[in-house]
Amino acid sequence: MWCLTLLVLAAIAAGRAEFQERVCIGTNGRMSVPSNRETHYRNLRDRFTNCTYVDGNLELTWLQNDTMDLSFLKYIREVTGYVLISHVHVRQIILPQLQIIRGRTLFKLNVRDEEFALIVTMSSAFTLELPVLRDVLRGSVGIYNNYNLCHVKTINWEEIITGVNATYVYVYNFQTPERKCPRCDPSCVEGCWGEGPENCQKFSKTNCSPQCAQGRCFGPNPRDCCNTFCAGGCTGPLPTQCLACRNFYDEGTCSQECPPMQIYNPTTYSWEPNPDGKYAYGATCVRNCPEHLLKDNGACVRSCPPNKTAVNGECKPCNVTCPKTCHAEKPIHSGNIDSFKDCTIIDGSIEILEMTFTGFQHVNPDFSFGERYQKMHPDKLEVFSTVREVTGYLNVQAIHPNFTSLSYFRNLEVIGGRQVVENLFASLYIVKTSLKSLGLKSLKKVNSGAIAIMENKDLCFADKIAWNRLVKSKDHKQIIQNNGVPKTCANLVCDPQCSKDGCWGPGADQCLSCENFKYGEMCIKNCSVIPGLYKAGLNTCEECDPECLDGCTGPSRANCTVCKHVRDGPYCVSECPESRYPSENGTCLPCHANCYNGCTGPANTVGAGGCNYCKKAIISVEATVERCLKENEHCPDGYYNEWVGNVKPLDEQVNIGCRKCHPLCLHCTGFGIHSQVCVVCKGYKRGDQCEEECPIDHFTDEIGRTCTPCHPECRGCTGPSSTDCIKCQNLKIFLKDNNSVDATMPTFNCTDVCPDNIPHKIYFDELLQNPIDEPYCSEFANDLPSMATAKTPTVQVISLVMIFLLLIIVGIIGYICRQKANAKKEAVKMTMVLTGCEDNEPLRPTNVKPNLAKLRIVKEGELRRGGMLGFGAFGKVYKGVWVPEGENVKIPVAIKVLKEGTGANTSKEFLEEAYIMASVEHPNLLQLLAVCMTNQMMLITQLMPLGCLLDYVRTHKEKIGSKAFLNWCTQIARGMAYLEEKRLVHRDLAARNVLVQTPNCVKITDFGLAKLLDINEDEYKAAGGKMPIKWLALECIQHRIFTHKSDVWAFGVTIWEILSYGARPYENISARNVPELIENGLKLPQPSICTLDIYCIMVSCWMLDADSRPTFKELADTFADMARDPGRYLVIPGDKFMRLPSYSTQDEKELIRNLSSAMEGTESLVEADEYLQPKFKTVTGTATSNSAMSAGAETQTTSLKPCTSSSWANNVTNPECVTSDGGTIIQGFSKPEIWDQELLRYNHQINPDGSELRHYYNNGVCASESSSSRYCSDPMKARTEGSENNFDSMSKTKEAQVGNLKLNLPLDEDDYLMPSPQQNENASAYMDLIGEGGEGQEVKDVHYTSFVGPKRCVDNPEYLMSDESVPPQTLGIPTEPLPLESLCVSEGSGSESTPQPGTSKYLPQKSVEEESMSDHEYYNDLQRELQPLRRNETTV
Repeated sequence: MWCLTLLVLAAIAAGRAEFQERVCIGTNGRMSVPSNRETHYRNLRDRFTNCTYVDGNLELTWLQNDTMDLSFLKYIREVTGYVLISHVHVRQIILPQLQIIRGRTLFKLNVRDEEFALIVTMSSAFTLELPVLRDVLRGSVGIYNNYNLCHVKTINWEEIITGVNATYVYVYNFQTPERKCPRCDPSCVEGCWGEGPENCQKFSKTNCSPQCAQGRCFGPNPRDCCNTFCAGGCTGPLPTQCLACRNFYDEGTCSQECPPMQIYNPTTYSWEPNPDGKYAYGATCVRNCPEHLLKDNGACVRSCPPNKTAVNGECKPCNVTCPKTCHAEKPIHSGNIDSFKDCTIIDGSIEILEMTFTGFQHVNPDFSFGERYQKMHPDKLEVFSTVREVTGYLNVQAIHPNFTSLSYFRNLEVIGGRQVVENLFASLYIVKTSLKSLGLKSLKKVNSGAIAIMENKDLCFADKIAWNRLVKSKDHKQIIQNNGVPKTCANLVCDPQCSKDGCWGPGADQCLSCENFKYGEMCIKNCSVIPGLYKAGLNTCEECDPECLDGCTGPSRANCTVCKHVRDGPYCVSECPESRYPSENGTCLPCHANCYNGCTGPANTVGAGGCNYCKKAIISVEATVERCLKENEHCPDGYYNEWVGNVKPLDEQVNIGCRKCHPLCLHCTGFGIHSQVCVVCKGYKRGDQCEEECPIDHFTDEIGRTCTPCHPECRGCTGPSSTDCIKCQNLKIFLKDNNSVDATMPTFNCTDVCPDNIPHKIYFDELLQNPIDEPYCSEFANDLPSMATAKTPTVQVISLVMIFLLLIIVGIIGYICRQKANAKKEAVKMTMVLTGCEDNEPLRPTNVKPNLAKLRIVKEGELRRGGMLGFGAFGKVYKGVWVPEGENVKIPVAIKVLKEGTGANTSKEFLEEAYIMASVEHPNLLQLLAVCMTNQMMLITQLMPLGCLLDYVRTHKEKIGSKAFLNWCTQIARGMAYLEEKRLVHRDLAARNVLVQTPNCVKITDFGLAKLLDINEDEYKAAGGKMPIKWLALECIQHRIFTHKSDVWAFGVTIWEILSYGARPYENISARNVPELIENGLKLPQPSICTLDIYCIMVSCWMLDADSRPTFKELADTFADMARDPGRYLVIPGDKFMRLPSYSTQDEKELIRNLSSAMEGTESLVEADEYLQPKFKTVTGTATSNSAMSAGAETQTTSLKPCTSSSWANNVTNPECVTSDGGTIIQGFSKPEIWDQELLRYNHQINPDGSELRHYYNNGVCASESSSSRYCSDPMKARTEGSENNFDSMSKTKEAQVGNLKLNLPLDEDDYLMPSPQQNENASAYMDLIGEGGEGQEVKDVHYTSFVGPKRCVDNPEYLMSDESVPPQTLGIPTEPLPLESLCVSEGSGSESTPQPGTSKYLPQKSVEEESMSDHEYYNDLQRELQPLRRNETTV
């Protein structure tokens, strides 16, 4: 069967080669009855004779003479439309070569829903023989009511019909039964078209292998499939062996499309005509279209598309608008004006009359009233701007104030004159109008008729036009008269660039012809007047190519002087080709040879400035492209091939990547240290794996770079045998006689059992009475060990003991000396501070611990611990109360206790946490209250009664609205921004470490991992310790490097926790797998309430490139802006009805009271804020120049200021300030510029009981040694008038301490050092700074000098010496600074000292700003812990 098919197809192909193909136009008559059936037959015969390709429909209808010859159809091979056979009475209808019916147009019966590509109806033909019909591409097949038709029912139509939803319909509705048909030829497999073997149905689809399911085949085997471009079958697999083509037939080959008419020439960078180009004509590619069709974009079309017009058989773009012919109606009025829209040719005449603008009532021919036309504005005439030709005349007789020009007809080129105005035979008739100029600048020709322009009183320029150049007819005269008043038109002349032919109006674009050059419609002097023009002809200028920027020398893109965009070779182009990139100078340069799909620069990588895509590249650890490689290039040493399709960031950048081998591997085939993937180890090979170093129980082979296990009896070895051991696991056997060795390493063998010749195991050294470190085998039971076998010689033991004791003694002596040196150094330092001699260096973050004045060091007995609140990395956190020693108050606090059993290093880290927490001061950072230094060190912080934010959002998730969420995010970002500003890296930011003070205020805590960065550092590298993997950035996990940017990563996870209502990050993923997944692009999912705006912020925090992450200041600003419109960024159902649990200050106090209620004690409960910052009372006081000085007599504010105008500043006139009872307190303290000196005032007095009282003036804060109160209950309490002389009524002084040095210096309630003026210049006293003076030593009234004057000795720090009187400085007169080297006097033995003359200098006068600031800069200055200290500032 297949052989027969191939023979038939070969014969058809041979016959086709002998006959030249012919295209015929089909018909579209459907079933219409012809008037003359003989003529109808002749027309069909003439149309389809020798036709092979029917472009359209093949309709065989009303052929009712059974003798008619239809052999003229024998060459038809393809029909593009449908085939209709109706009312045909010829006995045999034969189309022996019809192979394919495309069905581009289909036949529809009114009684059926189907649309048919082949329909046979109402015919009496006996057979329809289509023996080679293989494919009906679109449409159904219908056989309707045919009297005698046989064999069609035997055809397998599924083999032929391939259209979508196409079916086969057979209908027979006659009363008489169908004709009994003869059987098919025995050689037919299934059906047939008629009698004889040549009419057997051929198969090329239903009997194909499943591999050919998408097309046809020429045999039953899987390799016998036709080409995909074939239709109807084939004789082989090639596109040249198709019986018909599915798309286009091109000179014996089936193809997807015809060869294009233009091809791109990469050498000249331009499109050029394709010599092999062909037009698509139906399903055939032809070199020329048939005469009845037009050429358009490489195809044959019946009509041009919009915006194109037919020119010489081709569709070309229209210059302005495409021609449109309209029939004129006279006159023009508001009712018909819109019908002329887009018209290019007016078939008839145009009349613009007075009634055009005024409107009129139309009267019908029967004198009845028709439609009433309204007034029309002249601007409506703009519809005529597209008219190019008027076949009749143009008649204008209208006056309107706005009708001053005929520029509406600016594109009118021809007035045909087929009709003329009868009285003057004029084709252009303009009489009695309001025109001022004609404006017919495009008019080139008036074919017939005269020109009549009269009685236009405002019209100028008409008499200057060379009408003889426009009018072609010589039979009529031009009548131009009574136009324009000469006086008015005298000043209206044509443009200088117009020629003598005149103009239509003012302007260079109204000229009939140009004097010099013409550019478009405009006359110009030369082509350089307008940029971007070139001289195209003798008197013509043309525009340069659009790609030229600044002129050109010709029309091509290669003639540009400067390119508008880029230059590719000699040509200017809008953009560079794919294989090139634009350089900085606008030139297209070639991409790197390894780039694909273009590039943006020369770099051999993917990204900005490099390739868009690489087929192969070296991939970095951060999943970025380091360098592109050629597709067949091998990976460099230390890299292996890997398919990167599963790495999302690289999915569209690289196909195959070279990944770096494991750090322990030099050459590999995959990532790992096993020998299956690691070919050559970088270190040593142990078994199947690579190691950096060999284990201690292995021998290292440096030549082979392998690790060999030691003998089982060895403890360390130099080789694999038991004689290569360094030490033995069990017993030694000495290989030399008498178990003795020389001075070198003994030679021995290791064993677990002694041999028979030396059976005794020696474990004990009888000489030293000590066990032996390495037992050995001996011939004798009581063998004495030699120097080689003994554990330690006696002399060596004694020597080591003596050396050890000597080192201990030296260490103790050195420690004592160091302590004394430090004490003396501290005394010198304190003396210089108090005397103003020390110019403190600015406080820098580098190697500087925070200010310990912020830390209160309390005793363990002051703390009462309650229940546990939680636990952290260093210890547990308990609730409790702090009862300050000697005071009847208790303060609710949280107590963090270091875990028991931790080492000194952990204790150091714990103390560093206290230092760091003491150095920060921000409303969103937890405040540290005190530290307790015991065997278990404790941190005491404010008690946050609402717990951590993580538990809070889990508990109250139904009550939290969008505003609260965004406020929390803003507060956390602001707190971290403060840490970032102070160069503090937190390292453990998480929702569990954010505490809730109130529902509207959260605070960041747990600085246990925080580190203070050096001033020149940007990152911190951790040495070890616990790490919260799921909150850390990738660089923290991989390299243990922590920066502010790694805190930004943790911030992103923290807000994800909060906005996910306390969900766990990467909940179902093991922590050890998280780093690898993050590196591969894993991100936490978008929380359900988050919009894309907030999720994008989270994703920006999780960028692998740390520099790409935002700063905390940017995050704080962003969330603050979002918090102004929270509902826009968080979508929470019922958001506007949600309210956080009510929580007032009273609620907080009650909750804290409940938490601490279990603590025993009768003390009153005081909050930490109230205790540390009490609300001070204001006491009003006045003083005159000699008034008594009362403590607290001046007005005090919340910042503790020293006495101001009422007691110090007013003492200018009198050098003494006395108390109310006459006691002298201050002398010579009259100048405000000396207030800023931080000096102390002391007065010692003996109580009646013999105890010493040391008084000081502490800014109105009382302190007394006899008092039991550690802090004053009222720091602002004023002294009463009954106070004794010399401040006897003041409380006991607290002692300041620097290291182990205790100083009798005044401290305020915050343990800050208080300032005091210097000694009086006439007084002599000393200050016992280091405790050398006797405790009972009595000192007279101490007077202090003004700080202007006395020299100070820094050689003897035990004394603060005074100097002879120095003339006081006059206010307003600057003085010279006092050099440090001059501040020295000889040490005196008594209370007075003798100054050296001629060495005293004045101190510089302070500015007004410094004077105004000096009163408060030293007290409770909570904002300057990390700021540089001012000169004369003292901090303890």
